[in-house]
Amino acid sequence: MRNYLRWSEIPYPGQSYPPIPVTPEAGNWPMFFIAREGQTFLDPFRNHITWRIKNPNTIDWASELQIVQQSMQQITPEQIRIAQMWAAGEVNKQIIPIVFQMMETYGLASTKAARFLAFYQAAINDAFVITWHFKYLWDVARPCQYDRNLKTVLMTPSFPGYPSAHAVMAGCTEPILSYYFPQEKNRIHLLMEECAMSRLYAGVHFKVDNDEGLSLGRQLGEIVVNLIRSQNI
Repeated sequence: MRNYLRWSEIPYPGQSYPPIPVTPEAGNWPMFFIAREGQTFLDPFRNHITWRIKNPNTIDWASELQIVQQSMQQITPEQIRIAQMWAAGEVNKQIIPIVFQMMETYGLASTKAARFLAFYQAAINDAFVITWHFKYLWDVARPCQYDRNLKTVLMTPSFPGYPSAHAVMAGCTEPILSYYFPQEKNRIHLLMEECAMSRLYAGVHFKVDNDEGLSLGRQLGEIVVNLIRSQNI
């Protein structure tokens, strides 16, 4: 068992007090597809869920910090562009235009488009809630709290780092979009991988935040796809 630094206990560089948390209660908000019974999560078919995400006590955070430090030292203009592009507003702001482009390209009927968008946006809500549940449950520090001299591309958000919300959103998006637009599966995969990796390029997340966020998000997306498929519409 390894120990790790707690986000809520360490100031960001240039600050005297630990960061003020943003919506820490969001991890308890209602979800559309996932139910809770005490500490247990249930899918739409009432099956117990074991989330596919590592306990942070099993992660080598010193090695993760070295990856971030090396990434910041060797950052390229293209990586900076990717970091800034995916950080321009909510991550959904970057994904929704891709969604509408695919709907138009493949002529998704208006009725099916409405259902698809409803399922997708509801899934994103659940992805945020689950992400916030784990962020504040585990309270994992950000790279800049491990290395106060770290020069990041973007400002570090004011909530715990693990898992990355961008990565969970991207992971959740991938199976849902791939179900509706199987012809675009490879492109969708690459775009969502880029979205997650952008947070390492930004210097605000460890690589494992992104890797485990993708895993968690894909699991949720697969749960939603199983429900969609069961309705046979």
